[in-house]
Parts: sequence; structure tokens; C-alpha cells
Amino acid sequence: MKTLPTPIAILGYGNEGQYAYTLLKKQGYDDLTICDENASVDLPKDVKKKIGPAAFEDLTSFKTLIRSPGVHYNLPGIVEAKEAGCLVTSMTEMTLEVGRDRMTAITGSNGKTTTTGMLDAILTAHYHDQIIVGGNDRQPVLEAAHEHPDWPILMEVSSFQFADLVMSPHIAGVLNIKPNHMDWHENMEDYVHAKRNVMMHQTASDWAILNANDENSAKLAEHAKGKIVWVGKKEGKYWVDWEQNEGDVPSLHFHFGKNESTLLQKTDLLVKTHPDNVAFAVAGGLIHEVPSALIKKTLMEFKGMPYRIEFVREMDGIKFYNDSACTTPESAQVCIEQFPKGQLILLMGGSSKNADFSFLAQHLVEHQVRVYLYGEEGIQLKKALEMEGGQELVLALDDSKDFVSIINGAYQKAEMGDNIVLSPACASFDMFKNSKERGKLFTQIVESL
Repeated sequence: MKTLPTPIAILGYGNEGQYAYTLLKKQGYDDLTICDENASVDLPKDVKKKIGPAAFEDLTSFKTLIRSPGVHYNLPGIVEAKEAGCLVTSMTEMTLEVGRDRMTAITGSNGKTTTTGMLDAILTAHYHDQIIVGGNDRQPVLEAAHEHPDWPILMEVSSFQFADLVMSPHIAGVLNIKPNHMDWHENMEDYVHAKRNVMMHQTASDWAILNANDENSAKLAEHAKGKIVWVGKKEGKYWVDWEQNEGDVPSLHFHFGKNESTLLQKTDLLVKTHPDNVAFAVAGGLIHEVPSALIKKTLMEFKGMPYRIEFVREMDGIKFYNDSACTTPESAQVCIEQFPKGQLILLMGGSSKNADFSFLAQHLVEHQVRVYLYGEEGIQLKKALEMEGGQELVLALDDSKDFVSIINGAYQKAEMGDNIVLSPACASFDMFKNSKERGKLFTQIVESL
């Protein structure tokens, strides 16, 4: 790891900030200060700290700032420190400096965790466990990248991580770009820029996997300097696409260089996920030269990721699924498409991400999805449904903030053959620490019914 000028400030003490602190202490750095706007954050004993609303102000006394993903790169205090000569970096940037040429990064507004999970399974089988996987909600991988200089690196990455970087990984997949995190980004243009940055600094020898089914992902082809693998259209030397003739089961086909083949049918899969996610995982495997037979075998055995349309249990002919990781309207739409029309009840609501629910409401009405609403955004979801004439689909607007009562309420409204899915389409912070806590509690409550 390169030597960092001291004193060092770690901005934000979430998952990545905690990792940075532990790693730097292990490397022998002592002049460390943790800065966090949360005055009640749990910090190591005797650590230097700068906490509270002014935590990210007046940072010019530091020589290095390590920015956690949730801390905006353009805060006045950070800009001022950078102009004063302070080094501003992150765990992601330092990992790129060590392993850019062996890194595969998957991003997107929706589906990146499941896609990364599928590609992780494929590459783990191919490289016989000699692979480094991390990023986003996973553990940072900087230390592992140093310890295993020849191992490939797979990362799930967010717009927060790449917004201010001037390096891109060897392989970058951009699943889709939908309005998201508008509470963090200045506007949609800022959000698109952050996603574009994942592949903006590639070279002619690099790879970009782009989605012809998503307008914003497809537009990134204008900036691609390397080879493009298209998902969703048969164009160029490299593509992966689903085909379906009337009445037939969809089949996944690929063309890679001189090799073209049918890989599998949708009915071969156990996982409930968007077809584009499967195609992206296949594209990533093909770039890594994984044999198509191994890709097929791995995908046929893949059961999905926790809290992403994860089956929990069946009781009295009613099935429960946990999709707590669904924090956007677009993710909820993907969930809806996995279930039969008229047999779905969604638990929806939570804290705001300034999302527009109008298109989701249209989708709910079209698929006759009943909803049990709760949380801060429950009223906004109800209004959106009413605007689309779907008020009869609202089973309840529960303001109790009692998750046991909310889940039981939905169960009491269900009929045999229904699927009850926690697919909130919102963030979780009005009632929970994060979406994982929400999902964990949902599973516990459902298992205890």
C-alpha cells in the first residue's frame, strides 16, 4: 500500500470507514482522526474524533482524507482541503491503484448485488476459489488485493464509490441507470456521471458490458474506449441476448468472437431475478474465458442472494418472500414480474429517497398487485395508486411502525395461492438501521407465525 501523508482523517465510520481504520492501524499509522456527522457513532476507545454536524468542515489541517462512500465528494470542507493540497482518496481508489488491470466492477441502479453474486459463483468455480470479491455492502478488498497480487478482483460498486475517481477497472458492467439516491446526488446528471465514471477511464484493451434494454446504459457506448459486450441486442462481435418465439420458453444465446451458442432456458434457473442480470453474469464469465458448460452448470445451481426475492416459507398455501434489498420503484417492478398476475401482495413503504412512484403505480394496477403500505412513504405510494385508479388495491395504510403488526396484517388479508413479498421500493431508515436489519426481522417474524 502506498504511503499516506499524516495526519489522516477518515470521513465516515460505517463499514468502509471501520475497515480503513483497522487497516491503517495494522499498517502502523497512529495519527488518525475519525470524522462522522453522527454524534452517537460507536468509536474505538481513545481515538481522535471530530463528530457532529460540523464533522466534515475545517479539514485543512489534515494531509490525507479517506472518504467513505456515503460522504459526498463535493462537500465544501473536502473541496477546501483538496485545494489546500490535501490528498483525498478512498478504499476503492487505492484498490484500483493496486489491481485495476485484474478488476471486474458491476454497477447499476438495480440488480447489481444479484448479478455480482451470480458472477461470483461463476468465477469462484472457474478460478477454484482464488478470487477476491467485495465492494458496496461487502467487505473492502484492499488488503486482500495486496496479499494476492495475481488473483482476479470482483467488486459490486455504487455511484458513491466512483463519483470522483479518474481510474476505471479492466471490466466494467453497467446494468441500468434509473433515478436513485437523489437525496445524495445533486441531480440526475450528477448520478449518470458517477455511473459513467466506472468505464470512462478505460483503455482499448478493456471491456464494457452495456445494456441495450436500458437507455442510459446504452448511451455509455459513446464513451467506450475498449471492447463492448452488448446485453439485449445482437450487435458487434460480442453479445448476450434472450430469445423467445411465441409460446416458447425464453432461451439465452451468446456470440463471443467466433463462438455462438444457446446457453440455457429460463426454466433452467432456480433464481427469481431480472433476465438482464443473468445475461450480464454470462457476459462477465465469457470475458474471463470461463467455459460455457461451467457457466450453465453454475447458474442452474444458483439460488439467489439474501433479501432479494428470497423464499422464506409457505403456510396455509401462502408463500412468503423477502425482497428487503428492494429500495427503488424499479426494483419493485422487477419483483412484480416474477409472480402470476393477481396472486401478489407487496409490503411497501419506508423512508424517502425522493423517488417518483407514478410508473410503479401503473405497474401495480396493470398486474393487479395488492399492497399493504406502511412507513413514511406509505402515503405517497397510496396517492400514486389513487392517481392511477388503483385505490382498491390498497389493503391498508398502517402507521403503527410495528413490523409484527404490519406483517400479520398482510397475512390476514391474504388468500390461498397468494405470495406475500416484502418489496418496499423505499429506504429503511424510518424504522430500521438499514435494509439488512429490515430483512432479518421480516424473516424472523414470518418464521414465527
